[in-house]
Amino acid sequence: MVKVNSRTIQRLLQGHGQFIREANEARRYYSNVNRIKQDNSVLQRQAETEQALGNPLHLADNRISHSWHNLLVTQKVSYALSYPPVFDVGNKIANERIAEILGDQYTATAMQLGIDASNTSVGWLHYWRGTDGRFRYHTVDPEQIVPVFSGTLESDLVGVLRCYTMLDPQSGQTVQVCEYWDDTTCRFYRQNGVSGNYTYFEYPEVGQELRHGLGAVPFIPFYNTDRRGDLPLYRDLIDAYDKVVSGFANDMEDVQEVIFVIKNYGGTDKTEFMSDLKKSKLIKVEGDGGVDTIRAEIPFEARNAFLERTRRQIFVSGMGVDPNPENFGNSSGVALKYLYSLLELKAVMLETQFRSGFAELVRAICRLEGIAQPKRILQTWTRNMVQNDLETAQIAQQSVGIISDRTILANHPWVDDAESEQKQLDKEQQAAAEKQPQFRFPPKDGAGDGSSG
Repeated sequence: MVKVNSRTIQRLLQGHGQFIREANEARRYYSNVNRIKQDNSVLQRQAETEQALGNPLHLADNRISHSWHNLLVTQKVSYALSYPPVFDVGNKIANERIAEILGDQYTATAMQLGIDASNTSVGWLHYWRGTDGRFRYHTVDPEQIVPVFSGTLESDLVGVLRCYTMLDPQSGQTVQVCEYWDDTTCRFYRQNGVSGNYTYFEYPEVGQELRHGLGAVPFIPFYNTDRRGDLPLYRDLIDAYDKVVSGFANDMEDVQEVIFVIKNYGGTDKTEFMSDLKKSKLIKVEGDGGVDTIRAEIPFEARNAFLERTRRQIFVSGMGVDPNPENFGNSSGVALKYLYSLLELKAVMLETQFRSGFAELVRAICRLEGIAQPKRILQTWTRNMVQNDLETAQIAQQSVGIISDRTILANHPWVDDAESEQKQLDKEQQAAAEKQPQFRFPPKDGAGDGSSG
């Protein structure tokens, strides 16, 4: 058991600061608030230019960000977790009970874990007993969680510090509350607003300490690949793309303005020149003076070539599928699998990390619901992939008599549940058989009429 006091909490939170900063940046990119929208250097240069030149020309400052990070994360999570794994613990009744406990929220929870892991490197799941004694579970914001691991090679989770803010009902002020969970108890702490130290806190209707009786630390980590977020893989490419597109938009806006080249100008300063031009549409010159105009030339081809190359590299570095319609068309199954090859690799790596988390969730359900602990948990994962339905249906038709009907049904593009589909087929075949006319053959001579010799 880890001894927890104010100094321990402060040390854990101090080491958690870098995680929070990286998580916040990834979430901003996920919300399409990229670095270009956060950089104020352009605004500062604009203010300095306007002050120095008296704002003679409009200086455009477009901040156009692109949601590449959101697209790549959504592709990955939808592809890998739209159909979360189905569990088999070796007992049909137990399987049905586990599926019932996971309930309707299971898919949404799995996808949220995938989003959290992709953004922050880890998703956290918390489970507990509800007021009715039933098993409950939900995701927790990873920024609230500071894990404590053992120093062994297995690096077991021995504790979790969860910190968040809440409204103090007595003072009416927002205070920071921390919960420290181990395998038997949860203790509550509150930060003192003056000293910054943490002291025991009387949590409403619970007290200072809660003995949860869950048999383990009731938090499960779901790690991303290499326990890192996805954003660093392609952040520089996104920033470069944003800058070029924003610069292109600025040029398109600024090119509408004319730059005047004045020879032997007879005015006193630039402000007077702009005033005369605005009021009288006339420009005063002296001697052999004159006025020429310059418009900026925009290098369209170079920009487009750079943007196209950067776009392709974003999908390569992010291991995604470029949704450009030219890449699909009426592609065969082999071609589609090739397009999904990088995404499949990324999904496999995520699946490898998530398997241990889902296995721990199933074991927790079995432990708390009185189900025998399984020796092995079989997980069946299904990908959400675009496929050529016509080609798949033709393969299924050609496989009749070669493989089982159940396997054919399970792989047919229109079938989601092979078992229920088989039941429906049996029902329809039975109904069709009952509609067929029944023929009765007459008995043989002397048979069944009771006559003798």
